[in-house]
Amino acid sequence: MPLEAVAINTFDAPLMREMTQDNELRSRIAKLYTQNQDSSEDAVEGEATVKLLEAAFKRGAILYVGMFNDKPIAVVGCFDDEQTDTRRLQYLAVHPQNANRGIEGKFIKQVYDAEVKKGVRHFVPVDTEIHRIMTEYEMLTAN
Repeated sequence: MPLEAVAINTFDAPLMREMTQDNELRSRIAKLYTQNQDSSEDAVEGEATVKLLEAAFKRGAILYVGMFNDKPIAVVGCFDDEQTDTRRLQYLAVHPQNANRGIEGKFIKQVYDAEVKKGVRHFVPVDTEIHRIMTEYEMLTAN
């Protein structure tokens, strides 16, 4: 099964076929952020990020989850700052076993394509890794 970017606006989203515990998706995403703390200068502690995202969901933010073999292996927040056709991408995390294998670029490209289909034309990559990827793949436009 190939990598698939899925947009969610709640951690109760039924992304995983076999969930063995309550809040398993939320726990796995928090763990992704915690695991990335040492590998990214922009990373913050996992539980704090998840709480930030839960609050952002109430204001219309979405989280893209990169699913591979029924497991979340990548995540990035997509925020609407109420600027016309603009989205802010922030809080990228990739499972350590998949880091530096090209997953980051493929995942961000899928998120980009999904948002462009919705009419988004401008992106503000907050994290340095997201900015590097979007620059490398020519996904940023001059404003």
